[in-house]
Amino acid sequence: MKAIVIGDPTPESVRKMSQGSGGTGTYFNFLSVRIPLVAASTANGTTNWVNPETGTVLATAFVVFTTAGTGTFDLGRGTDGTGNANNMIDGGTMTVGAHFPGTVLGTVDASSTIGVENRIYFLVGPGGTGTNNSINLTHSDTPTGAGVGALLVTYALAV
Repeated sequence: MKAIVIGDPTPESVRKMSQGSGGTGTYFNFLSVRIPLVAASTANGTTNWVNPETGTVLATAFVVFTTAGTGTFDLGRGTDGTGNANNMIDGGTMTVGAHFPGTVLGTVDASSTIGVENRIYFLVGPGGTGTNNSINLTHSDTPTGAGVGALLVTYALAV
């Protein structure tokens, strides 16, 4: 069998593929985005995801380190991809593996303090300028070791 390569799909084509109709509403699949981490050697280095949709989404995020680093990171819901938010993970360590917010299958990520809201999913407002429309990952206030990894965000339209 021969594979057909069509290139990266546009956000519109992905949205159309993930929609289906039936029952009494429109169904949407969860979409996932992988964002490589900003170089961890930068003090206050940030990696951000701003909601690309025109409506509010239900979103969660987790961080994966493939190479460990030193220092800590915060993960949370923020505004316009700026600032330090820690309501998902507060003071996570850059150990190899996946770092989840909140409680996952009855266990808590032992490398961090769960954020003040202790949630896994957040409502994230529409893209563009607005409050609570992004998920922000920030490295600690001092330069950190060269941790390598990615921020993974999964979301679906909420309204």
